[in-house]
Amino acid sequence: MEEDNTGSHIRRSTRQQLKQQQRQQLELQQQQLAEEEEEEEEEQQIQLQQQKQKQLDQNQRTTKNQETPEYHNLKEEDFERLMEEMQIDKNDDGDDGSSDEYIFSDESDDYDDYDNINNNNNGNNKIDRPILSDEPEEDDYDEDYNFKDALKGASNFRVRNRREKISKNSRSYYKRKMMRADNRELDPEVRSNLSQANEAFVRKDLQVAQQLYLEVIKKDPKNFSAYKALGEISKAQGQLNECCNYWLLAANIHPWDTEFWGQVAQLSAELGHIDQAVYCYGRAITPDIAKSCEFILQRAILYQERKQYGKALDGFQKVRQLYPKDSNIIKYLASVYSEQKRLNDAINLYMKVLDSNIHPERESNELYPKFDWAELNILLELHLQNHSWRMGLNVLKLASRWIQNRSQETWWDENEDLEFDSRQRFEVISTLSSQDQIDLAENKPFDLPIDIRFKLGCLRLGLQQKDVAVQHFDYLLEEQDVSDLHFEAGKLLEEHGHYEDALKFLSKASEDEEFTISLELVQLLAKCYFEVGDYHESKQAYETLLQHDPDNLDFKLSLAENLYYLGDSAGAQSLIRQVRQSKPKVHHKNGASIEEEEEEEEEEEDLNLDTAQSGNIRSLIPNEFKVHGKRKLTEQEKEEIENNAKRKVLEKFGRMERLQESIDSGDRIAIGAWLQLASQLIEIFTNVKSFFPRDKNRTFNGIVRYRRRKDMGLDEKLARAYNLLEGIVQDEHYTRHTLTNKTEYRGLSYDQWFDIFAQYAVLISRYENNIDYADEIVDIALAVNVFIQDKRKETILRALKLAFGVRRNRVVDSLFIYLRHFLNLNQFSPFIYKLFMCCYGSGIEYWEQFASYNHQKYFLRQLKSYDSCYTGKNVSGMAHITTDLSGFKLGPHHLDLIYVYGNLLGGNKSYVSSLFYLNRAYKQYNQDPMLCLILGLGHLHRSMQRLSANRHIQLLQGISYILEYKKLRQLNATIYELQEIEYNLGRLFHTLGLFTLAVRHYEQVLAMKDDIVNSSKDNNDNYEYDMSWEAAYNLSLIYNIDGNPKLAKEIIDKYLTIV
Repeated sequence: MEEDNTGSHIRRSTRQQLKQQQRQQLELQQQQLAEEEEEEEEEQQIQLQQQKQKQLDQNQRTTKNQETPEYHNLKEEDFERLMEEMQIDKNDDGDDGSSDEYIFSDESDDYDDYDNINNNNNGNNKIDRPILSDEPEEDDYDEDYNFKDALKGASNFRVRNRREKISKNSRSYYKRKMMRADNRELDPEVRSNLSQANEAFVRKDLQVAQQLYLEVIKKDPKNFSAYKALGEISKAQGQLNECCNYWLLAANIHPWDTEFWGQVAQLSAELGHIDQAVYCYGRAITPDIAKSCEFILQRAILYQERKQYGKALDGFQKVRQLYPKDSNIIKYLASVYSEQKRLNDAINLYMKVLDSNIHPERESNELYPKFDWAELNILLELHLQNHSWRMGLNVLKLASRWIQNRSQETWWDENEDLEFDSRQRFEVISTLSSQDQIDLAENKPFDLPIDIRFKLGCLRLGLQQKDVAVQHFDYLLEEQDVSDLHFEAGKLLEEHGHYEDALKFLSKASEDEEFTISLELVQLLAKCYFEVGDYHESKQAYETLLQHDPDNLDFKLSLAENLYYLGDSAGAQSLIRQVRQSKPKVHHKNGASIEEEEEEEEEEEDLNLDTAQSGNIRSLIPNEFKVHGKRKLTEQEKEEIENNAKRKVLEKFGRMERLQESIDSGDRIAIGAWLQLASQLIEIFTNVKSFFPRDKNRTFNGIVRYRRRKDMGLDEKLARAYNLLEGIVQDEHYTRHTLTNKTEYRGLSYDQWFDIFAQYAVLISRYENNIDYADEIVDIALAVNVFIQDKRKETILRALKLAFGVRRNRVVDSLFIYLRHFLNLNQFSPFIYKLFMCCYGSGIEYWEQFASYNHQKYFLRQLKSYDSCYTGKNVSGMAHITTDLSGFKLGPHHLDLIYVYGNLLGGNKSYVSSLFYLNRAYKQYNQDPMLCLILGLGHLHRSMQRLSANRHIQLLQGISYILEYKKLRQLNATIYELQEIEYNLGRLFHTLGLFTLAVRHYEQVLAMKDDIVNSSKDNNDNYEYDMSWEAAYNLSLIYNIDGNPKLAKEIIDKYLTIV
């Protein structure tokens, strides 16, 4: 925006001044030329009439006195032969071998030669010559008289109707072209229509005049006055596009009229027909640069708008040769350099101007304009754009001291900016050693113009000297009509995070009528109020923004946060719901796009102006919208884009941190706002290609930004090859890419980015119950190499995948895959074996997957590996050992591993094999109650199989193990464990058909229900663990089977009915 303001200010500054100067010169020269041409035209007409009459008399006498009257009967072929005998050269019809041009030629270089003729006579324009002079005059008629056609006419032969050719090399070529074009014989009907049209135009009957002029054009397509008059009519009617088109046609009829070409070019430029205006200015420009200076300047400005910077610079340089001391031309050149991102060239241009003014005694061939505060303001603006803060500060001090005639005051170098401070300046001066210096310094001016003072504050702010910058900005508050500077100062302070200071200037800017409707100002105020905690003012500002842009999701989310902090939970929840419904979800882009900030697309300007007035009529020379290749960003532009993106990321992350305390307490409104902010950051993160490499195992070394290497010459290539052979490492001139910080991205460490991904997935699954989407987010995080190369982060992500798989009942894919990952990663870990058992719930689906043959083979191999580690011998079919067991003491049996494998075999009804492995564990872990329970159930189910050898012994063994389980479980048992014992015993006797014993234990379970409820309330325990529902259901089945449905119904109504 700053670059556009600078360029537009430069282009507007001197256009009217140069135009007025050049127009006066052109009018004077054109007036002198018109007087001379009028005199020559009168002389030529008189001579032409005399010669025509003389030749006609001569032809008549020749015809009468001819000795051979057969001339009248000659055929054309005979006449041609006669002419050859008379040795009349056919070359007399043309010129001396030069190219011929028709009178109405449209060649673009016609006016150039004509202007060359005029330029040669510029010095003699004021000399008055008589019509009849003794000096030899050029005989137009003799030079171009066609004697052959004259003889044909005299002999009554048909003369061909052809346009006369005129030699272009003739000195009077263009003069005769103008005269013949204006004085040619018109058709009587054309002359009549033209006369009537002129009369209608004078009496302002535009419709009649327009129709008559159109009739003239139909009969005479090259009638200049008709086209020009039609343009005037269209202009009077407000149809400027039609006027421009008519005038362009008229200008092509009179290509020598450079002034008229300039008028057409100016109108075309005003209408936005840039290409047409450039063409017309090209026809108006003559080799005389002084005469065409205004046209060259205007064409250069148009070239700059078309981004043809090379041609624009060429035009401005030509004008600068004529006016080297015009500062406006320097501004034009600097604006082109600025748009080309050649800021150093623009700075050097103004530095040369400053140097030539400070040291005028130096001899130089170039002249430069005067350097004043306006030039210093532009020079400082260029330094700000170039981020050369320190250099700009030095230039400001140097130039301001020179302008104020105090260059000798070098003592200020040690006291930064005190020379411009009205309060502390004189304190420093009073410490000087010489009284003469004190007296001289006190009388020198020191105040800075307010624009320069503002630039000084910007430079200090760029150097991160906030306090000094604010001191300079405070001078703005004492000035009037500087609301634009108030706004810019507040905007800069907000960008640097100084919100309280920014509010002071933004509030001042809002008092001006110019900024009362500025949405950008309202948005900055809303953000600053929010950051300083003034949520009420911030709320009002965001409500104003939403009135102008009701679909803006960021405004809605920010307003929801303000409402949340103000206690309006319902309003905040409604806005968050709207944002959630409107915002698309984050999808994995797999690194298909690069960073979103590096793609800066230029907006195309709409050049079809005044379409309503012009009837949608386009220009005769349409604008060509050339698709230019994407301009390569400079390193400074990339840095600026990255800093802006970093600032936005840190701002959103700060808002998320403020919501974290409310999230920990389970506030759903805060969670909703946090999720929306996090989704924006995740979207930014997933747009970085370097985070999603093809080879995920490649070590992350930072974000890679490739740059195209410049083409090397032959010498450079040979030197590079020699260095490679010598083993010399290439410097960074040959580096193909650069690396950013390896530990952070846009102000946030990778640990913080990981926490955002993980917490976002957890909150989405828990509070929005969108487990599928949460699983997609984890998949994205698993594809980020900087995450998966950290084992801790990878483990957390895979644990989340496992948890989401359990909640979605994804038994086949998620559970099997991620459980196997943890089992391999933590070989022989008791915790992982317990996790394996916890992930499988009840039901046929879980039972089929749990008892699958794949699990049995896997755990058998793990069991063999453990035995191999314990015995030190290789076991056939053992699994590969991935865990370092050097620091662990292994026992003869791994209880948890045997327990899992025994249950897998039991789940597949292989009770004999299950009991074999469980008995191995029982030898060492006979005090484990769960092992005793599983052994008892194994013997019990084995006794019920068809091929059981001794059912009673097996049943006896099973009951004995279960009773042992009861004894061990009762030691220090809680109310929950006691209920578990009673239920398991009741279920044992229920299975054996001993209903009386089963009823006794089921009733004990139901009797404990009230104790469990009271215990849960006292200890704030989870009330979900209660076996009374299962016991009541089983008990109702027993009563129904035994023929007591009434008692069964009572049990159901009391324990199994939801009120």
